Amino acid sequence: MKSSLDLAYLLYCRPHLGGSGVMSLELAKQMRRKGHNVTLISYPGTFLSSEEQEMGINLVQTQAINYPCFKSEPFSETFASVIANLGEEKNLNIIHANYAITHGLAATTAKRILERKGKDLKVLVTSHGSDIHTNGHHHLLAPTIEQILWESDAISFVSESLQTEAEELFPSIKNKGEAIYNFVDTDRFRFSEDERRSIRSAEKIPDGATVIYHASNFRELKNAQDLISIAINDKEEEDARFYFLMVGDGPEKTIMEDKVRSLGLEKYFHFVGKKENVVPYINASDIVVLPSKRESFGLVLLEGMACGRPVIGSRVGGIPEVIQDGENGFLFSKIDELYVFADQIRRNTDLGKRFGEQGKLMASSKFSVDKVVGQYESIYYKMVAGN
Repeated sequence: MKSSLDLAYLLYCRPHLGGSGVMSLELAKQMRRKGHNVTLISYPGTFLSSEEQEMGINLVQTQAINYPCFKSEPFSETFASVIANLGEEKNLNIIHANYAITHGLAATTAKRILERKGKDLKVLVTSHGSDIHTNGHHHLLAPTIEQILWESDAISFVSESLQTEAEELFPSIKNKGEAIYNFVDTDRFRFSEDERRSIRSAEKIPDGATVIYHASNFRELKNAQDLISIAINDKEEEDARFYFLMVGDGPEKTIMEDKVRSLGLEKYFHFVGKKENVVPYINASDIVVLPSKRESFGLVLLEGMACGRPVIGSRVGGIPEVIQDGENGFLFSKIDELYVFADQIRRNTDLGKRFGEQGKLMASSKFSVDKVVGQYESIYYKMVAGN
């Protein structure tokens, strides 16, 4: 039996949970269930659920300095100090940093601090997307990102597409990283008719309406406003119109709400805000759609698949690694195709059912908790062994 590890995760956690935060937190919980000692490191105001506290997960928050000469909080430096202190107190084996900036920079700095004191801390950096496809192309950030990835002991990417882009962008890290997909807990993400009825009743969605689900942080690259074009193109009778469940919050949300109102479509769009438990809203839907301009993976699609929903996503980034076009959903390249595919699923219930069944099978095999968490655990042991 392998010995337990002392693991620390540097991540965005509550109340800052997005897709990467959800994945990072769930990975930490799974590692705790496997018997490893787990510490979360995050920002001021972070909190754990009662379940996580009962599991014995530790939480350490950095503190704000509020020094008037600083133009912004020096989180890279304070996180590095927190990690270094924990490295001495708890004899940490691994710090798993999610994103190169700011977290990877803090982790590699802490590693150097501890090396000076004769301690060996291994650093794993997970790139969730923006490190590469956005910040990695910025001339003021790219050299630092490459250095952080080069200094780390291991790198994981959430899709093969992202790994390929990173290695083309930063040749010094070629063959250093590994693609490890996001995962979904199929015990939690599963269909419930009771949840479906409850949400549709609460949102006053008519019987027979086809509901499209979208969840994101409503940034420009998520392209959520393209869903308005579906509503505009929809020429069906009133009781058969597409309805939209929009989950999340972000800078584009208010803009989109204003546009929906100006077009007289507010009846069809339900903006429900942030929800830590999105499962009932997925179950209330008939199709899950992610029209991103750039996307490293597409967690919302995987969650929809686990609940047996047909999915539609843009043909970009890692989405084609989640959607098998024509098998568990559709990939689209042009906005007109998005409406055509959604309408095709609406009109052909057998097609939607087949897509949903295939999606569940893929979620439980290719993207299962056991498979993906096992890959991370294997990397941790290899890092500690010096491989």
